[in-house]
Amino acid sequence: MQNPRSNAIGPATAITILMASFTFAACYLRLFVFPHVPILLLGDAIGFVNEGGRIVARQLPYRDFFEMIPPGTPYTYALLVRIFGLCNWIPLLVMACLAATTALLMTLVSGRIMRGNVVALPAMLFAGPILFRSADATHHWFSTVLVLAAMLILLGKITILRIAAAGACCGLAACFTQTKGATAVAGFVIYLIWKSWREHSSVRDAWLNCLTLCGGALAIFAAGNMYFIATAGLSRWFYCLVVYPLRYYPAPALNNWRVVKYEFEAPQSTASWVASLFVYCTVPLVYVVVLFIMRRRWWKDRTFPGDQLLLITVTGIAMFFAIAQSPSIKRLATVSPPAMILLAWLLDKPTRVFAVVKMTLATAAAALAVAAAVQNQARPKTYLDLPAGRTALVDSAVTEEYRWVLTHTHPAQFFWGMPPLYVPFHLQNPAATESVDTSEYTRPEDIAEVLRALQQHQVPIIILPSERLYPLTVNSPSNHAMAFVRYLHANYQLSRTFANGDELWEKVAAMP
Repeated sequence: MQNPRSNAIGPATAITILMASFTFAACYLRLFVFPHVPILLLGDAIGFVNEGGRIVARQLPYRDFFEMIPPGTPYTYALLVRIFGLCNWIPLLVMACLAATTALLMTLVSGRIMRGNVVALPAMLFAGPILFRSADATHHWFSTVLVLAAMLILLGKITILRIAAAGACCGLAACFTQTKGATAVAGFVIYLIWKSWREHSSVRDAWLNCLTLCGGALAIFAAGNMYFIATAGLSRWFYCLVVYPLRYYPAPALNNWRVVKYEFEAPQSTASWVASLFVYCTVPLVYVVVLFIMRRRWWKDRTFPGDQLLLITVTGIAMFFAIAQSPSIKRLATVSPPAMILLAWLLDKPTRVFAVVKMTLATAAAALAVAAAVQNQARPKTYLDLPAGRTALVDSAVTEEYRWVLTHTHPAQFFWGMPPLYVPFHLQNPAATESVDTSEYTRPEDIAEVLRALQQHQVPIIILPSERLYPLTVNSPSNHAMAFVRYLHANYQLSRTFANGDELWEKVAAMP
């Protein structure tokens, strides 16, 4: 006779489902006005949605438009655009789903090294301070989910099939973020070599494990990029994914270590400042503390989960190295899940002091997540029916600009300038790039291509960020934008400056 309790959901499963659901709800209510109106997205994800639209229109990355990451993110959004159309809500719902998946994986991993309600703490910290300033569904979150999945696979018994599956996850992660996939493979190789040494396995077995991991990752990455290598050419693909990120990506301050200074100097609320400070203090400091404790306890405590802790630590450090060049709060948040798991483990001590600390952290994180969602629902909003769907706007200065664009453009019209404007109004970018910069980030050939596109398609309007905030006339050897500035002043006139500082340039009518 079947036990009536055999189908009951256990406490661990219930906690996992609860944390995934709570994270989804908290993230969703921060990105949507209940029940389903999206709030205008101004983050980086909207650029990937636009690329998805270009792919649906039969354009290809590397060949027809510039991209410095692998094709995973643009093609994921292209699939969604093909199914649902070019809608403002797509990247917001994707972010809520990615957040819920991350919380689910974090809770599952926590259950491997901890017992009791403390397994919910990492996901609670994730839903609170981690997501507070990083709810932007870019390639970083996709690759993080896949690396966490690979880590979870290796937390079980090490077999060739598990290693191959973990390698496949890393290869797929590299199809979203090439650096994170590569550093994850390196970290897992280190772990497998260490584990083989600890278990006195043969050199042959150690080599087989490492080759299986690397081979699985390489096979998936090659399969995901082969078509684009064939269409754009190996040299162009290699330049976009390897040469450009190494040589030119770090040129602007936002893409190197100076971003930390920028983060704390930028105006922000008290809650945002506290959340940022929490992230910067825990990642990667937690990994250093855990390694120190492991060194002291490994050989003294037989119940010490050293293997699992080492794998989680190595994974976190590997993910951190992928973004260490430019540790902005958004990027740092995407590599924080292992640190949150290890922080909960550090606090999982049977003393009253640690119990109070855990409860305080969990309560504060939950309060932050709920408060952000409630504030988002309660704040004043303006609703506009845009070509990409009904959208809520919370900034009056941005609303002015969007109202003007809504009444002065039409879908499929050629436009160049502010990247967030393409998707909401279904505007077409005739150029291979979306913006220009005064550093080596913008190459001379990029400027030449933009000018060619503007002239060929007779683009009627250009909207640029304020010259006061992003001056294009900087006198510097690395500033290649002066040719663009000269073309702009010769062919367009500044006809309006919006309240948010964005400048409207309209094409001057040709002389008879």
